[in-house]
Amino acid sequence: MNQALRLTVPVAVLAFAALLAGPARASDAADEAFYQRASTCAAAMQVDQYALVARARQGDKSVRPQLVEITRLGFAYVGEAYLKGLRDPRGGEMLKAATAEQKDWPEARHKALVAQCRVEAQKVYDDAGFWQWAVDNKANKRVDRFMSMGPLPASAASQ
Repeated sequence: MNQALRLTVPVAVLAFAALLAGPARASDAADEAFYQRASTCAAAMQVDQYALVARARQGDKSVRPQLVEITRLGFAYVGEAYLKGLRDPRGGEMLKAATAEQKDWPEARHKALVAQCRVEAQKVYDDAGFWQWAVDNKANKRVDRFMSMGPLPASAASQ
């Protein structure tokens, strides 16, 4: 390989890396806003998900389609946040904080948020392209696990 080509390739690689790094810094604020919204929505949808899981554990197998849908939408949001760079433990901490914040919300506020989040998460899913298969696969596996859980103990089922 001649001397000029040996110098040109590394310079081109560095220039390309710098080009990619520039927009990444500019999008940090947008990514952070997305992480916050994803955490807020995942926490809200998780409440509904767990209510469906409780019904399934009481023997209502008809909830599976609803459970798959809400699990898929949650994974779409979480997956996109992961692809944008959010990792644990921070992701888990953000979800816990959002869950704690929403704990005492009135039902109407919760339902309004979930309705908004479902629309947003569906758009994230629709835009996921190739990654939809991973979201679907992960959601189905999670729902299979939920559906295979035994019934709730009598004391827990009555709460």
